[in-house]
Order: sequence, then C-alpha cells, then structure tokens
Amino acid sequence: MAEYEVRVDRKKCIGAGFCEKLMPKAFKVDETGKAMLKGGVAVNSDTVSLSVGEGDLKDSVMAAKVCPTYAISVVDKATGKNMLDIEPEKHIEVRNIPAHYDSMKEWAMDPKGFFTIKPFPDEGVIRVRYYNAKHQLAALIEGRNAEEIYITICREGLVSIPSHAAYLGSELQKAEIAMKKRLNYVQDDPLSL
Repeated sequence: MAEYEVRVDRKKCIGAGFCEKLMPKAFKVDETGKAMLKGGVAVNSDTVSLSVGEGDLKDSVMAAKVCPTYAISVVDKATGKNMLDIEPEKHIEVRNIPAHYDSMKEWAMDPKGFFTIKPFPDEGVIRVRYYNAKHQLAALIEGRNAEEIYITICREGLVSIPSHAAYLGSELQKAEIAMKKRLNYVQDDPLSL
C-alpha cells in the first residue's frame, strides 16, 4: 500500500539530475532536460506524481533534499505532512564570518595518517598513497577524478579531522585540473598556469 506521494514540479526543475543519481528506479531526466517520475501520473501540466511505500521513503526524501530548486516534494498521504523537514523559505539570522587561518596555531596532524598525491596525465589517473599514523604505506588509491578518490577515502575512514578532509579535497581537485590541463602539479604548491 502506497503511503507517500512524491511530486515533481517540472516548471521548477532545471534538470540537475541528482534525483536520478540517487533514485534511478523512480526518477529520470527526460529528453526535455526535466525530471520525470517513472510510472508517475500528471497532476497538471507542470506536476507529476508517484505513490511510494515506506521502503522508498528514505531515498525519495534524499532525492528531494538534493534538488537545487526544490522541485521535488514528498508528502505523507494520511496526514498531508511534508516529509522533507526543511524550511528553505524561512529567513533566519545570517552570520557574517570573516575567514582566517593561522597554520602555526591551528594545524594539527590527522591521527589517521597522511596522503601523497600524484597525477599521471598520460594514463588519465591520479594515484594517492595513504600512510598510517606510524608513517607506513597502508593503502594505494587510484581514480580518474578528484571526487571518486575523495569519496573513497572518506568511505574507508582514512581521515578523521575535517580540516584534513578539506585540504585533501582541495589538493585532489588541483591534481585533477593539473592532469586535465597538463600542468605541473606539486602537492601543497599553487598551480602555475
């Protein structure tokens, strides 16, 4: 028995496709570049609806939350309650936080270890070496782009400090750019164009 209704407002949709990536069994970006619901029915000229059960609720909510234009909604049919538990239209006080960083005072070694990064443009891969806290080579990670390597490292639990994860993402992105543009890459140095 379907307990929830997923709706896509195709007028709001920009075709980012995150919904399809998260829940391909329900969402598809069609030839017009707009999200559709597989097996969905038209509510009106702009909105498509699909009934889903409890087993698809978590994925439906996640697909809706990643939509950059809030074109997807998920509603409990019995209560009419919006299942997203977000309030993007509600205004709150915005903090203005100037960025600053003092590496001499704030830098800390990640207790999990560290990484060396090297792009190989001729092969189209980036190779990362992970050294544990005892400075022993413990893992080799290879991928074609920064995102897949970064996500793999996080999934494997090889970083424990948020600043180390941010640093790693930045360095991997630089390595990917250097590889694609055939620039010289030196870890921790700025890219020279």
